[in-house]
Amino acid sequence: MKIGLILNMANNQWLIAKALRRLGVDAELVLSAKDFGMAFPHWEEADIPGMDPYEIDVAELSRYYSLPDWVRLWNPRDLHVRPENVIDLLYMAKEYDLLQLSAPSVIYLQFMGKKFIVHEAGWIRNFAFRDGAAEKLARRGYDKAQCVVMTNPDCYALLEKIKYRKAVFIPFVVETERYRPMQVDRDSVLTFLHPTRHLWNGKGNDRLLRAFSKFIHQGYDARLVMMNWGTSEDINQSRRLVQELQIDRNVEWLDPVSKPRLIQLYNRSDAVFDQFMVGSYGTTAIEAMACARPVVMYLEKYWNTKCYGEVAPVLNAQTADEIFGAMVALTDERYRQKVGLDARNYVIKHHGPEVIAKKYMQLYREVLE
Repeated sequence: MKIGLILNMANNQWLIAKALRRLGVDAELVLSAKDFGMAFPHWEEADIPGMDPYEIDVAELSRYYSLPDWVRLWNPRDLHVRPENVIDLLYMAKEYDLLQLSAPSVIYLQFMGKKFIVHEAGWIRNFAFRDGAAEKLARRGYDKAQCVVMTNPDCYALLEKIKYRKAVFIPFVVETERYRPMQVDRDSVLTFLHPTRHLWNGKGNDRLLRAFSKFIHQGYDARLVMMNWGTSEDINQSRRLVQELQIDRNVEWLDPVSKPRLIQLYNRSDAVFDQFMVGSYGTTAIEAMACARPVVMYLEKYWNTKCYGEVAPVLNAQTADEIFGAMVALTDERYRQKVGLDARNYVIKHHGPEVIAKKYMQLYREVLE
């Protein structure tokens, strides 16, 4: 069987394809040349210095990493859904026995008459209840798919609101040999890393800032490292709040970095703070956990337990006061080490490449029988 993994939101399909090929599956990845920079394998694999993920193109990235021959490039004229844009993608998709569609390729490829599954990595949050043409086509695609692969436990509540034939839960892949604890140069000051996008109504970044302000003003010495990543409005709001709370001397801002540099940042930090509203994790939390770093975030217990059989060993916090309490607990170095070790073992168990590849292989056999 030949599997076509179409498009590559947040590099999830790239990591799946790599894991599948290691086990002998004939899997190929189709990329869009017009995608967001962080959706290119180069961003995952190469040490790229000072490059803005919003402004880069494939030619620029190719200076740092050469794609393998099983990765193909779709080069639409622009991002609009037009026949002249999609025709090359249709021809590519014809070559595969089974399509695994990442956002938004299900809009284009659901009418081919081929069996397909949907890799649902959070896109459903954007289209489940909207009435635009693209949103309606997305819902139709989920309904016509042989299976919807869910990766975010919190999104099950949205899936239950739309039509679908079958759904399975298969988590994100983390390459635990790359994302691992390392010996790096570190400062003596307690360092908290917040690499998450600034999106106040989706991530709760302001709650973290208010908790950190309380932590500093109660006499603790620490540094909070954050990224210039997110909507410009929310980044500006975060910067203003830092000033208003008078914690600017303790906050460091960095531009987005490629994954090899992010692995270094994980290892230079004492703890990682993710999101406090969604209720499940994407890749940030589990990458940090694989590096044996304690993670503070909000996990909704029902769906996470249903999907994993357990709740990840994070410091579960949703309010500013709960985040502050986690910060105080993290001042204990032995506690940080224990939580970090438990976190890495959890990621190896649930997100390791071979674990995930075998789940997909079983699904492919069921769909193609």
